[in-house]
Amino acid sequence: MARPRTPTNVLELRGSFKKHPERKRQDAESSGPLTSAPDHINGAVLHAWNEIAEVAPLDVLTNSDRISLEIAANLLAQFRDDPIEFTAAKLVRLEALLGKFGMTPADRAKVGGKKEAPKGNPFAEL
Repeated sequence: MARPRTPTNVLELRGSFKKHPERKRQDAESSGPLTSAPDHINGAVLHAWNEIAEVAPLDVLTNSDRISLEIAANLLAQFRDDPIEFTAAKLVRLEALLGKFGMTPADRAKVGGKKEAPKGNPFAEL
């Protein structure tokens, strides 16, 4: 099975296009930044939605990810409600979704982040 393509915004956060800007591809535009949870979500699922949205890496979740985020929030709420009865298949799916959101250590390292340019010349003091 082929490796899934890394989204352009994630590659851009990593700095992949600094050396070769011609490699930047045009991904489908998202529908903007993530907005608040849908009205039909409440209780523990709403709390899980807000928690995932708050702790996800900056600029990773967008409004296009709302359905995946809703599934992850439902699974997280079910896990917290009764972790003993939470099936292994559901746990694998939850971990996969959180990984796609960059919320595991390995996946967070793949996302990277905005790096500040060094200020001044570090060799000026020599």
